Amino acid sequence: MSLFALALAALQTTAAPALQPPPADWRTRATTAGVWSWRNAADASEAMFSDSRGVQLIIRCTRATRRITFSRSGAAPAQRIRIATTSSERQLPPGNMLLASDPLLDAIAFSRGRLWVDTTGVMPLVLRSAPEPARAVEDCRS
Repeated sequence: MSLFALALAALQTTAAPALQPPPADWRTRATTAGVWSWRNAADASEAMFSDSRGVQLIIRCTRATRRITFSRSGAAPAQRIRIATTSSERQLPPGNMLLASDPLLDAIAFSRGRLWVDTTGVMPLVLRSAPEPARAVEDCRS
C-alpha cells in the first residue's frame, strides 16, 4: 500500500450515528434544575444554562461571523447535539454551529415552555424556555 493510500485511509472517518429522537414524553418530564444567565463580551454574546455541577450548555453568538455555536458540558466538540422544541426538532450539523438566520433558533426562542438538548454519552437536558437564548441570537442578528 502506498504512503498516499495510508494517509488517505487515516484521514477518512466514519460518520457518527445520528442521535435518537427525544422520547415521546419529553414535554411532560420535569425540567432540569438550574438557571439561565447571559453575558456580553467584546466579540460574543452567550446564554448559559448552569446547574449544581456548573455550566451545562452554552449558546454562543460570534458577532463577526453571525454564527451561533452550541456547546455541551461533558461532550467532545465533535459530538453532535440534537435539539427539540415544541415546534421543531433537529440534529445540529457537525461543529454544532448555525447561521443566525436559522429557523431552529426562532423555534428555541418561541418554544412553549420546554427545550430538549441531547448529546451522546451525556444526560439529556429538559430546559425551561427563557429569554437568555433569544437575546444571544438577537445579538447575532443585529
